[in-house]
Amino acid sequence: MSKISRRDFVKGSMAAAGAVVLGGSVVGPFVKKAFSAREEIKIGYLKATHHAPLFVALEQGFYKQEGLDVKPVLFQGSGEIGSACITGAIQVAYLGSSPSIGMVTRDVPMNIVSGSAMESSAVVVPMNRPSDIKTVKDLRGKKIGTIRAATADIVVRYKMLEAGIDPFKDATVRNFTHNQDILTGLEKGDLDCAILWEPWATHAEATKYGRPAIFSKDIWPRHVCCRMAFGTDWANNDKNTDAAVKIMKCHIKGYMHIAKHPDDNIKANAKWCGIDEKEIATVFREKRQRLNLSLDPEGSQKFAEATKALGIIEKAVFQKDGLNDRFQKLALKEMGLSSLPELGL
Repeated sequence: MSKISRRDFVKGSMAAAGAVVLGGSVVGPFVKKAFSAREEIKIGYLKATHHAPLFVALEQGFYKQEGLDVKPVLFQGSGEIGSACITGAIQVAYLGSSPSIGMVTRDVPMNIVSGSAMESSAVVVPMNRPSDIKTVKDLRGKKIGTIRAATADIVVRYKMLEAGIDPFKDATVRNFTHNQDILTGLEKGDLDCAILWEPWATHAEATKYGRPAIFSKDIWPRHVCCRMAFGTDWANNDKNTDAAVKIMKCHIKGYMHIAKHPDDNIKANAKWCGIDEKEIATVFREKRQRLNLSLDPEGSQKFAEATKALGIIEKAVFQKDGLNDRFQKLALKEMGLSSLPELGL
């Protein structure tokens, strides 16, 4: 597969209408509107295999089967997705743990309602130069490329802190906006390594920019990754409960379909991420990234504490219903299931 340009990487990305993040604060018009199952429901997503249940649900027609009119909206970053969800520009959000957990520790109208993925990232070293990076401790003194406050960034830099390496003093951490710019930095020799999430860590290997040296599953097993969130003003409106439950049912059905039809999952992710099917197959078959629907309160709390330790958020205390399993319970009841399926994905 040929290397992608930065322009192609971000092509189709959409800014959150009326929503901007400034200095950690969210500004923009709050929108309150009641939706029925037949009205358009916007779902924010990224080009990331972490959102596999969404992609499979779209490709298998699960939303249409539930009578929903769903519009997937592509964003450039999770922060933009969270902001759009808070302001009502979208109703449903698939986004990273760091932005979602960071937001629900503040008084904002958004709830995390389901898990989507866990683990899912890697420290990547250059393909064309030797590297001695094999563990987190080897990151001392290194030039590291990252997208600040992304889930992968929190995981690696927090584990650096735990290993006695101050990422602010004992390494040079360079913050980027786009993954493609990080890959270019690896290729040119500007960086010793990069922190990337899937499928971009695998894509870096396939396109000869770099190779994964440390997987996040090895430094923080089962750490929370992407989640699904609902805008509170939308979901807590009684007129929208039915639609919110149907959205959750499709999310769960997508997850269950993946377990029985892995090839469908590979095709769906290749289409929605714009990545070659061989790369997607590597991500899932080698379990470089895993899927998990659990809200994982304990893991979420630990991640919040890690985010606070890095100065990204002020407090690691969840607002009321920040982790909200109401819609999972209602969806499972309608599906005749007593608990969330654990399928080892």
